[in-house]
Amino acid sequence: MTNKVPLTLNVKESLVKDFERLLDKDSPLKGRENKHVFILAMMTGFIADHRMKLDKKKSYIRLEYLTEREKSVIKAIALHDEKNLEILADPQKMYSIAEEYASGGIKYLKDEVFSTHHGNYIKRLETKLVDEVKKALKKKM
Repeated sequence: MTNKVPLTLNVKESLVKDFERLLDKDSPLKGRENKHVFILAMMTGFIADHRMKLDKKKSYIRLEYLTEREKSVIKAIALHDEKNLEILADPQKMYSIAEEYASGGIKYLKDEVFSTHHGNYIKRLETKLVDEVKKALKKKM
């Protein structure tokens, strides 16, 4: 365990073009930042329960560009996976989990964004998130 905080978040080198594709001019994510694609891919990978080891890494975003809220999402996912608060004392492992989910989720995200489903991806995502929150709230009751 090391408490050294990494400077960057990485993605699997062979998937960089998929991350970049989501920022192209014909993408509904055009105008967003790399960090937004990373967070969406990470969340998509987490929901799909698909982590991918990074055999060859490519630096994708500087950690300093993330907001505290975005870092909190990463921490929540790491806590969920590890089921142990000690993960918060190991930033390298915690961010490694995020990188693996982002790399695991990018193909799913790209397919969803560029699918021929009816409607705009952003609206579909909003509906999906509202449904997930409703399900989570019902479980608590």
